[in-house]
Amino acid sequence: MNKILLLIFLVSNVMLSAQTYPFLSNSTKKIQQKEYIDYLNSFPAKIDSIQKTTKWFLEDGTTFNQKYSDSVFKSKEGYRYNTKLYRDTISNTFSYVLYKRDKAEVRETNRDFNNYIKADEKNRKKLKKSALNELTLKDIKGKVHTLETLKDKIIVIDFWFINCGSCIKEMPDLNTLKAEFETEDIEWFGVTYDPKDKVERFLERIKFDYTIIPDSKHITERFNIRFYPTTLIIDENRKIVYTGKFGAMNGRVDEIREEIKVLIKSKKYGVKAGPLLQLKEN
Repeated sequence: MNKILLLIFLVSNVMLSAQTYPFLSNSTKKIQQKEYIDYLNSFPAKIDSIQKTTKWFLEDGTTFNQKYSDSVFKSKEGYRYNTKLYRDTISNTFSYVLYKRDKAEVRETNRDFNNYIKADEKNRKKLKKSALNELTLKDIKGKVHTLETLKDKIIVIDFWFINCGSCIKEMPDLNTLKAEFETEDIEWFGVTYDPKDKVERFLERIKFDYTIIPDSKHITERFNIRFYPTTLIIDENRKIVYTGKFGAMNGRVDEIREEIKVLIKSKKYGVKAGPLLQLKEN
């Protein structure tokens, strides 16, 4: 898990070097991973064909496949490898170049990443048990939700973005989780900093049953969200009772479920359907 998370951090956050390769065209430029994902999301019907034309090179120009890439990153030296991403500005085709980082780059990246994790852990501790005195969420349909309109309700906020593979992977489980709690006493929000138009295109092909809150960079910054997905649960007293922890993807949905069960049982909220009917009776 740590190797996978480190790879995500490298691809998403490290500036690509200025090295140019002779096997790439003169019209090729270095780009960030986000530009590639944004391009894919601009043509949802063509994602497969675009990905199939994306080429993978070693630094000597040799092409390779996913099987080889997996073997490299799973090897003992896998932590030393990273990728650079290029875009041909004329043909709009993309190329990855796999390269081996030197020890100095590895040390620098690891130090930055570890500091980032520590800052995230400190922020989660600060958030937990803190109380909100204001919250305004404008959903994708234009409806505004505030602490007043959400009075006495449990609030679940899932922070995600359209380029987050881990977020997308768990959306079916989050949809199932919401369906288990058929009650008006819980409000489920999916907060993203992505703009409304991109989110609408995303939702045409990916189902996410939460109330979607786009254009919300100010909300992610307010709670200082550093890793995605991150979920906050706010009780009826406006205290943040759940923040999760970095790297805990396995079992995360189960944790959220158990936290909500405790809150429902303590307040004796009514549950209309699903396995939580028994909570009303106990």
